[in-house]
Amino acid sequence: MLLAADELIYNNNTGVVIASGGVQIDYGNYKLVADRVEYDQRSGRMQAFGSVEMIEPSGNRIYADNLDVTDDFADGFVNALRIETPDNTRIVAESAERSSGNTTFNNGVYTACEVCEKDPERAPFWQVKARRVIQNAETKTVRLEQASFELFGMPIAYLPYFELPDHDAKRKSGFLAPSYLTAETLGAGVAVPYFWAISPTMDATFTGTAYTNQGFLGEAEFRQNFANGEHTLKMAGISQLHSGGFDANTSDSMVTNRGMIASKGEFRINPRWTFGWDGMLQSDNNFSRTYGITGYSGSTVKSEVYLSGLSNRSHFDLRAYRFDLQDADETSADEKQQAAVHPSLDYSRTFSDPVAGGELALNVNGYSVSRSNNDITTRPGLAIVNPLNADVYNGFAGSNSRLSTELEWKRTLTSQNGLRITPILAARGDLNSVNIDTAPIDYNGSFAGNGSHARGMVTAGLETSYPVLVTTAGSSHVFEPIAQVFIRPDEQLAGGIPNEDAQSFVFDATSLFERDKFSGFDRTEGGMRANVGMRYSGDFDNGLKTQLVFGQSYHLAGLNSFATPDLAQATVNSGLGEDVSDFVGMAGFAYNGFSLATSARFDKDDFRAERTDFRAGFSQERVSTSLTYSEIKAPRPNSLAELDRREVTGSASVKVHDYWRVAAKASYDLVDKKFNSNGFGLLYEDECFAFSLAYANTRDNTTTSARDWSIGARLSFRTLGDIGAGSVDNPLLSSSF
Repeated sequence: MLLAADELIYNNNTGVVIASGGVQIDYGNYKLVADRVEYDQRSGRMQAFGSVEMIEPSGNRIYADNLDVTDDFADGFVNALRIETPDNTRIVAESAERSSGNTTFNNGVYTACEVCEKDPERAPFWQVKARRVIQNAETKTVRLEQASFELFGMPIAYLPYFELPDHDAKRKSGFLAPSYLTAETLGAGVAVPYFWAISPTMDATFTGTAYTNQGFLGEAEFRQNFANGEHTLKMAGISQLHSGGFDANTSDSMVTNRGMIASKGEFRINPRWTFGWDGMLQSDNNFSRTYGITGYSGSTVKSEVYLSGLSNRSHFDLRAYRFDLQDADETSADEKQQAAVHPSLDYSRTFSDPVAGGELALNVNGYSVSRSNNDITTRPGLAIVNPLNADVYNGFAGSNSRLSTELEWKRTLTSQNGLRITPILAARGDLNSVNIDTAPIDYNGSFAGNGSHARGMVTAGLETSYPVLVTTAGSSHVFEPIAQVFIRPDEQLAGGIPNEDAQSFVFDATSLFERDKFSGFDRTEGGMRANVGMRYSGDFDNGLKTQLVFGQSYHLAGLNSFATPDLAQATVNSGLGEDVSDFVGMAGFAYNGFSLATSARFDKDDFRAERTDFRAGFSQERVSTSLTYSEIKAPRPNSLAELDRREVTGSASVKVHDYWRVAAKASYDLVDKKFNSNGFGLLYEDECFAFSLAYANTRDNTTTSARDWSIGARLSFRTLGDIGAGSVDNPLLSSSF
């Protein structure tokens, strides 16, 4: 025990020790400050008087006029006290008794709101008054008996019994705050969740939701942590009362007993390897979306199992997966067109030891997919008349697999005058197995047919660049002209094998200097090609940063892979189909929280912008905004009368006050002149209370959904819980506490 005071008096006759004047006592992690302390050595009682402040080992800070405790601080009595816990909650009471670590407050008030500085006597925004408040150190709970909940000092609810976790309780079994939901076909609903802390490593949440139109929905979620991972099991089910309330001939209306089960887990085998899965099964193809099952309510749900590894110089990923399209159309063709991947493989390694003074890298990629229906976009006319009229074969019924291995070597040499020369060598081999049910018909290329197919590609390339540094009094700039030449044979089986992973090809400034511009391994770039361009970056002392890329690509000899047909039509209108490509460029700058970037592809003949992407953003402490504009011109000649595609997307979040924030987002189709999606949110949050309101609307042209628009609101009382209504995926609905 450490004791400090201005004066100490020992009374040998009574056995009382009196400390007065700025008394400070440290004992067993307890800290006590008072004007005067009297300690009776015979009874073991200690009394403190005047401006008493005590800090307990738990972090509770007790303020009182006087305090009467045992010498080990275990038991005691105190009058007119105020307690502040480490999580900034407060308990005020007329008196309190402490016994065996438990504290009982008489005529107490519980709140998480701070006292008004200008008017300390004014009631806080919310508080709970109770005849007795019992803080149980063993169960780590705070129990309020004969309590009333008050807003602005006005009682609005009587609570005979109310219990909540103490500030240092990480988890506690009990009912959670209810939420309220509404949907046109489901009716109004009330969801009441119950949380069960089964063990330190296992818990569960049971939720019952009663809908006025469809009846009772039951949900259960079990979670368990292990030393090296975690697992979650989720189940839900309902027996619908009025299935006829949904649109006729939909999966929502045709099934009465509906449900789902999902399992998700991830385990760390060692610091480098991870094994996991996430899978869902449901009674029909739209249950989880209709009833908004958390984590599985999206229009597309991916089920997968995977093994991944990561080290300093290598990456491995092996996974099998499938997609569930949640659609009220029971006979949806889109569902049957989805591929099951069993499995996909990605492996990359950069060897640490130099080879001939250069860097050697290995890439292995493969997959095996199958689907039950063809995924074909049918276009009018014959491909042999106009290639733009060819059908788009995104996938075939049947099975298709591929394994590819690629080695790349490169070494950068720098001359004394700064010229950088990088020789590049690459070799790749592919093995394909094709077994599809129906061969393509309206196709202007040559289909390789079912069976096993092998192909290879070797590349010799040279890249030269000459970066020039220019410095001024307030800035520095780097100008770097770049030229590349790649020599290789023609692509084998060009466009003759199903294209599963190279359909998203886009020629822009980011792919200008790529050795192989295709986005996947199902296509490989062949023929002799040169890429020429300029890169620039600038840094200014005032914080302004600028960048620029501009260039063009040239097909020099051999077969132009981008001029050959493709089953998925990935090469149509690519900008690389002729010997001289379109121009591509990108420019941007960032300054003081503001950023602007634009990229475009320009026609080589008339410099028409064939594809344009514009992005702007601003972010500071109180304001965050973003704006994106995209435009893709219809191909020329436009025999199908296709329209340009133009869309603008914007979002903004503004903190209009210390406690208020508003946000909005929208996506608008400039061609159809319709909103694809829009929404807004409003949030008020102070130290003890939060209110949020959000609205979202999504345009859905292909599926029928019970939740194409939604509105949600939530009241959050810190330490007490939330009361929510509706469901909206909006970050404003979540307060910081």
